[in-house]
Amino acid sequence: MTARATAATAGRMAPIALLRALRPYQWPKGIIVFAAFAFSAGDAWELNDVSSWWPLWWRVALLFGAWCLVSSATYLLNDVRDREADSLHPRKRQRPVASGEVAPRLAIAAALLLAAGGIGGAMALDPGAAVVLAGYLVTMVAYTFGLKHVAVLDILILSAGVVARAASGALVIDVEISPWLYICSSFGSFFFAASKRWAEVRELGADAARHRASLGLYSAETLGQLVMTGAAGSLISYAIYTIESPHVPTNGAMAATIPFVAFAMFRYLLLLNGPRRGEAPDRILFTDPQILAAVGGFSLTAMWVLLAT
Repeated sequence: MTARATAATAGRMAPIALLRALRPYQWPKGIIVFAAFAFSAGDAWELNDVSSWWPLWWRVALLFGAWCLVSSATYLLNDVRDREADSLHPRKRQRPVASGEVAPRLAIAAALLLAAGGIGGAMALDPGAAVVLAGYLVTMVAYTFGLKHVAVLDILILSAGVVARAASGALVIDVEISPWLYICSSFGSFFFAASKRWAEVRELGADAARHRASLGLYSAETLGQLVMTGAAGSLISYAIYTIESPHVPTNGAMAATIPFVAFAMFRYLLLLNGPRRGEAPDRILFTDPQILAAVGGFSLTAMWVLLAT
């Protein structure tokens, strides 16, 4: 292949590599912004009146898009910052920035555009939601440039990002959501963040500290305990939420969704500690057919409960 042909091929592949660097498979994390819309439905509008909830759905959907843009911006910034360490990682070295498919300058330029677009879009929807999103961006920049090396705090920061999504989803449609939802999202995100660190420590073993200082302060046993704590807390708090929250049917019918949540969590743990333990935890969560089926069953059951009561 001639040099010109090679350059042309690289030019065609650059947009694809940049898209991969945005980590679109991570975008489903933002679905939590719909939590307030879904679980405050009875207080905010008539479910059978499409004209009352359709505009609000669109506001949340646009906010979801804003979160996707800003989160991708933080991924790009993180990849530029960690490109040397990632190049030594058995899995992360395949990331577009670490592998050289995307130049750091291009990644930074794209991150700035995405961040500006996301914050600007959120501001057009609701100033309060924009402030939450901007706070998330600032926190993640601080995380990238140092806080991720502080053990435990790194997990808590990742967890806070999920809670921030839930809070902004409530702000953009001007509804209050039960404190139990914040508790559920806190425990759930803590469970997932701790599981990511658990997987990293087990995968890297004695070399963990070379890739990230905080990993050297964790042991697989300690992280396993944190994962179990997060799993128990999230499942118990969600069960209480389905019964005690003032924003769900008073007959306790929302408890019918608990088995789907439990199955998805236990299935995830089974795969993480078994046949897919060498894979990134987020890929397990978003690609396993049985977990996705549980999410679908949860969504349909929750919708049925809300419509039937």
